[in-house]
Amino acid sequence: MIAHLPVFVATTFVMLVVPGPDFVVVTRNAVTGDRRQGYFTAVGICGGLAFLTLVTASGLAAVVAANAMMLLGLRVLGGGYLVLLGGMLLVSAWRRHQHPESDVNSPYNTRSPMVQGFLNNVLNPKALVFYLTFMPQFLISGTPVFVQTLFMGVVVVACAAIWWTLYVMAIGFLSAVLTRTSVRSAIDAGAGVALGGLGIVVLVGGL
Repeated sequence: MIAHLPVFVATTFVMLVVPGPDFVVVTRNAVTGDRRQGYFTAVGICGGLAFLTLVTASGLAAVVAANAMMLLGLRVLGGGYLVLLGGMLLVSAWRRHQHPESDVNSPYNTRSPMVQGFLNNVLNPKALVFYLTFMPQFLISGTPVFVQTLFMGVVVVACAAIWWTLYVMAIGFLSAVLTRTSVRSAIDAGAGVALGGLGIVVLVGGL
């Protein structure tokens, strides 16, 4: 495993960088909230990855993957959550556009970014596929699968923490422009459409 660690880390970073639901949520919270909300969202995502690591190491993930009804349920939950989150963002963008002065008191802003990050990650079927199809390729004989899975899960969480921290820091440098009400409304609207579209794709089984 140690010999293949550089390849595993490099591939993990590539998968993290590719835009997906996590990317949309972190970007939205870091821009329309503040850098702190972006960090909290990242913490939630890392918590979701840690949870999926434990689920995979315990063998429960394999049980879910082998059960068509469970997979369907996960897809419906994940897709439904993304559509709901996208709808909430579109409503937030509309309210901000109609009443710019009430932006700080937007109902969406009171919701925990950490919970958003966690649910966004755990309910994403793509994350489960990552653990079930990508990680097993790096398993070696002679070492307990449980131990290897935990080790790789720790590496994934560490990679995610590094990537999202750097990404939120980069967004922070553009805060002077990105915190304008018109820009925040546009980001909310764009994020809402993106998450809603991803949710629909998940629901129809394309992700």
